[in-house]
Amino acid sequence: MAAKEYDLDQPMDKLIDLAVNKFGEVEFQDVSVGGDPFKVLQIKHMQRYIDKLMDKTRSGKTVALPLWAKLWPADMVMAHSLSKFPLADGASVLEIGGGSALAGLTLARRGCEVTVTDTDPDALLFARINALKNDLGEKVRVVPSDFKASLGSRFDCVVGCELLYDEPLFDLLAGFIDGHLAEGEGGEVFLSLDLKRAARNFFHASGELFKIMKSTATFKDGESGEDKPVNLFRFMRK
Repeated sequence: MAAKEYDLDQPMDKLIDLAVNKFGEVEFQDVSVGGDPFKVLQIKHMQRYIDKLMDKTRSGKTVALPLWAKLWPADMVMAHSLSKFPLADGASVLEIGGGSALAGLTLARRGCEVTVTDTDPDALLFARINALKNDLGEKVRVVPSDFKASLGSRFDCVVGCELLYDEPLFDLLAGFIDGHLAEGEGGEVFLSLDLKRAARNFFHASGELFKIMKSTATFKDGESGEDKPVNLFRFMRK
């Protein structure tokens, strides 16, 4: 995990100050999901911030790019899909690697009790701000966690966007999902990822525990105007 963690129990304006101190100017982006409006915090000058980080690499420093801060097509497709999926009011949801937590916010708006996890304190900071900004602070809990941790409870639904990019972590991720999804036939998992990510080993191993259904959806990228294909996976226990 990153070294610095924040006190996320502070008022929203104090949390925004922390974000500004780290990233410079930030702004809320208006996002519509299934007809519902959301405001999602973004780094205003992302490229400028990344350029500053890349300058540090020239002196041999290792930097972590804030890729979690961008709303990716997989985030949007997942949120839109979950906005229509039938889940019981009050269902417990775990969003893994939440980043901006748009999927979790979407389900919280529908009455679910959501826990958002990430290893990056900055991602958790943004997720908490987003929950407060959208009046979902009581429905969304933000928790630091990696794939080795136990949260001490199981969830009706587990959600993750763009998690499958680091193959050495696939076994840990599969175990984390299995250990936190509700037992029995009711628990379901939803994963979304860019079409370029195959992650065959992860799905092969997961197929021993779960029935896996796959579909493909597209999302028009607001920056490029291109249609971006996204794979959606739904897991149910065998």
